[in-house]
Amino acid sequence: MVSGGEMEKLPWPISVGIWFVESKGGDRFTSAYKVGIPIEKRIELVAGIEGVKGVEMHYPYEVDEKNFDKIRKLCKELGLKIVLITPGLFNETMFKDGALSSKNPATRKYAKERIITAMEMNEELNKNGEGGYFTIFWPAADGSTYPFDSYHVEKRKWIREGLIECLQRTKSCPIVIEHKPSDPAAKTYFGTTGEAILLVRDLRRAIDDEKRAGVNPEMAHLLMADASLGYDISYLLEENMLFHTHWNTCRRRGADTDMLVGSDNWNETAEVFFWLIEYKYDRWLGLDLLPKSEDTKKAIEVNNRAMTVMYNEVKAIHESLKENMRSLNIDITATLNLLLDQRGK
Repeated sequence: MVSGGEMEKLPWPISVGIWFVESKGGDRFTSAYKVGIPIEKRIELVAGIEGVKGVEMHYPYEVDEKNFDKIRKLCKELGLKIVLITPGLFNETMFKDGALSSKNPATRKYAKERIITAMEMNEELNKNGEGGYFTIFWPAADGSTYPFDSYHVEKRKWIREGLIECLQRTKSCPIVIEHKPSDPAAKTYFGTTGEAILLVRDLRRAIDDEKRAGVNPEMAHLLMADASLGYDISYLLEENMLFHTHWNTCRRRGADTDMLVGSDNWNETAEVFFWLIEYKYDRWLGLDLLPKSEDTKKAIEVNNRAMTVMYNEVKAIHESLKENMRSLNIDITATLNLLLDQRGK
């Protein structure tokens, strides 16, 4: 904390997934929960929120060839970076059985072309200093739901080969894996941190470039897999694979409800900040929330406040936490007392 007890601002810029900002939305139980506003209005809404410096969007769901230049111009005027454009590979019937792992060769080919288009958009943005730092590959329906429904070795091979081809056919845009254990597939391929690390190693080896393949862990996805947030984030940092982070929370081993940070799993999430500080993480914090009934602006603001409080609590006692974590003679009671003494300051 700074002098006088005031909280320091987060040292990392925040980006907002424009897909959740006052969008029509819906889930498996309802087709829509808000009226929805145009993409331009969504961008304008988040531009005035403290700490938000960028937006994220899907091609072609929020941005496509028709509105690309218009959105670029608006973001530039508002001082926002378009941090990434990621391919939408999940919201259409053709992807119901997967994208890069589809048994239909035409679907796999179409998915690759969509990924490449998103990557080329990012490269155009990056060339002009407007963002476009990477694209995300989320294997949504790329997975298995029933025993004997998939020849797993072949489908994993198609994903690897498809991503390698996308990297080879583009110039500079990195591909970042967003892993998730399930949903919509019952078992998503490369759905754990360990599997994502293995995939990234394969991609890096194939193109002989460590800078063009990484991982984007989402906190709720890790909790769904019953992972330890601190452990998994530290592993990705150790492997130099943490290219981005998506922030939210959910009930452990529960559904992907994209709840506000701090509403559950406080200490689990706070430990992530310990490791970001420890490894001098210098990339973005991306928000992927689901304010179904809440006002989106207020939801983002309280979410960011919770993240700021966590960061300040951990930063103030970082070295003491580290000493306790490494000491043979100090048990968890001392660490919990450290955290409790700091809480509220």
